[in-house]
Amino acid sequence: MLVSLIIVFREALEAGLIIGIVLAATEGVIGRGRWIAGGVAAGVAGAGLVAAFAAALSDAFEGAGQEVFTAGILCFAVAMLSWHILWMSHHARTMTAELRDVGQAVRLGHRTLGALATVIAIAVLREGAEVVLFLYGVIVGSQATALSLGFGGIAGLGLAGAVSWLLYRGLVAIPLHRLFSITNVLIAFVAAGMAGQAASVLHGADLLPGWGEHLWDTSFLLADDSILGRGLHALIGYSARPSGIQLAFYLATLLVLMIASRTIGRPGRRGLAAAVIVAALMAGSPAARADEPLTLVFHNHRIEPARLDVPVNQKFKLLVKNNDDTAEEFESADLNREKLVAPGQTITVFLGPLEPGEYKVFGDFHQDTARGVLVAK
Repeated sequence: MLVSLIIVFREALEAGLIIGIVLAATEGVIGRGRWIAGGVAAGVAGAGLVAAFAAALSDAFEGAGQEVFTAGILCFAVAMLSWHILWMSHHARTMTAELRDVGQAVRLGHRTLGALATVIAIAVLREGAEVVLFLYGVIVGSQATALSLGFGGIAGLGLAGAVSWLLYRGLVAIPLHRLFSITNVLIAFVAAGMAGQAASVLHGADLLPGWGEHLWDTSFLLADDSILGRGLHALIGYSARPSGIQLAFYLATLLVLMIASRTIGRPGRRGLAAAVIVAALMAGSPAARADEPLTLVFHNHRIEPARLDVPVNQKFKLLVKNNDDTAEEFESADLNREKLVAPGQTITVFLGPLEPGEYKVFGDFHQDTARGVLVAK
């Protein structure tokens, strides 16, 4: 809830400030309210389409490659959060001047009111789309519920609206530079936590090494599934038992943001900052395994092939495809796996390392007779 409040507050405040600047620059222009309201509505509608597209894309990846899709969403959210922090830190004044110029041009009749709607729509769409992607990253990277994120988002939206209105009316004087600096620090920790979670997901999918399964265990002090543990996990990426790769991604993200924030605003160093960001993203991008995945197929309520040779003492990827017109279940007590496979669906199962031997596979919810065997040798 807290992380959604911070993210929505930050993004909504920026949109609110843009609207306030345009309102102040067009004081006295007849009909400006309708055009600005139309711009806000168009931006919100566009952000809604982004949310619907993200949900549809998630459903499309369900089962097959879900781990890679989840990690991709997290990495994209990290990149967006990082770029947003750095860009806003050094372009806020320029953006303010440009917005005032647009408002002044409308006021003098040099531009139409449609320009107001366009500026507002783009601003709201940008901030709204970022909120959607960031919160989606929070959902897939933590145990936060949609309800708690919704409450936090509503609170953040209300708080941002109140602050924007007070600033527009001139009732308060808030040092925005300091306010954005504080939220930048909080969002940097959110980004680092997402990066660490992405590394953990990719390690679980055997796409990244672990570099040590559990560097330490603080679950006796603060468990991951406790209320405070879940809150800190979403806010700063807390993990009671982090792996080495998870910690490396976490610290690397913070380090990159620190270096880039100190260089991107200085003449002649923007290229260096961009190079640092690109290099970090490339270093964090997982390369797919060179070996081809193995495949099992449900066909005519049988498993083909009935016996499948699999690697021994190493992890591997198994594609399970259902060609039947009814749901099947890839189930193996020997492998401690149970996956429902819908008709026409292909799922990805990550297995191993296995000791030499035979591992029975069942299906169609019948556990009395094995319909397939994985042979590790």
